[in-house]
Amino acid sequence: MQFKEVVGQPEIKTKLIGMVSSGKIPHAMMLLGPEGNGNLPLALALAQYVQCEDKQENDSCGACSSCIKNQKFIHPDVHFTFPVVSKKSTEPPISADYITEWRSELASNPYMNSNDWLQSIGAENRQGNITVRECHEIIRGMSMKTYESAYKIQIIWLAEFLKEAGNTLLKVIEEPPANTIFILVVENVEMILNTIISRTQLIKVNAIDDVDVKEALLKRFEMAEDAGRRIARISDGNFNAALSYAEGEENANDKLLHRWLVCCFNLKMKNTTTNSANLMEWVEEISKIGRENQKIFLKYALFFLRECSLISIHGASEKLEGEELRVASGLSSKLDPNQLASASKILNLLYYHVERNGNPKILFISNSFKLASVFKNEEVFV
Repeated sequence: MQFKEVVGQPEIKTKLIGMVSSGKIPHAMMLLGPEGNGNLPLALALAQYVQCEDKQENDSCGACSSCIKNQKFIHPDVHFTFPVVSKKSTEPPISADYITEWRSELASNPYMNSNDWLQSIGAENRQGNITVRECHEIIRGMSMKTYESAYKIQIIWLAEFLKEAGNTLLKVIEEPPANTIFILVVENVEMILNTIISRTQLIKVNAIDDVDVKEALLKRFEMAEDAGRRIARISDGNFNAALSYAEGEENANDKLLHRWLVCCFNLKMKNTTTNSANLMEWVEEISKIGRENQKIFLKYALFFLRECSLISIHGASEKLEGEELRVASGLSSKLDPNQLASASKILNLLYYHVERNGNPKILFISNSFKLASVFKNEEVFV
């Protein structure tokens, strides 16, 4: 992957290129930032640039033998580690068991999150893990001589999945073999051992700017500029979310959410036959759009509630406009920040259960009544 293919992040690109150009490449670095911000694409672009045989001023050449192999994720001196689940084997799983699937998913969407990846390999409800056996594979791989390039590069995607197994890597990260580079891609630094953090150079990567998200969407999809701008606003710097929104734009999540909120407010007002029937009609509709679109809807709902909280506290939203802003202003006038926070907790838990393939009708019905219990205003929300 080339730097020009990474969405936004011009400052980080310049920093990484400068490290290589100056010959001051840290032997272990941690790219830290929120989901969908491009940590993994940046790691891929850095690996390709380091090994490029004809480096340009601001990017790899994209044409040499090394670049071609890196673009296919098959370079023998670039090693990948990522969360996996057990196969039907007595031995703990390692990344090599899934390398074919990994290359395919990287080619499809390097901005994927952990759930996207784990579901692609059939994890279902199983939790991903980076095992001690994998750590020993890393140590073995880093101790070998390079095949083609001057540097061996080890990319550990979502290094927080190492957990206590990370202790196995402390020595090799602190005193790696010559010409070895560790790149840890991390979203949640609180899950990383302090002993690993202290052995890496931390590089913080912020969320992607809305303008960069919009331009990338317009380049990738046939959509109006207004639609690209709207998706960029609600994706909040997460390009993986932006891709999901773009692919599910036809579901009109803003209108779907407004109808749900009306149903929940009406339930709180009085649980009549008509109000229950309206809710069931809505539940039937949300149940038919499929799990992935339900997740997109809930991400939008959480974004919307966050903006409502900002309106409630500060009196303004930087991301909403038009009808969305009108609805948000109406909701924030009826609910205080504590109620909005409680509603967000309900939706976060609902997202968790939808992600794990819970029955959508049961989940949305039960959580509608939970939301209704938060809405203490007796006035109908319109």
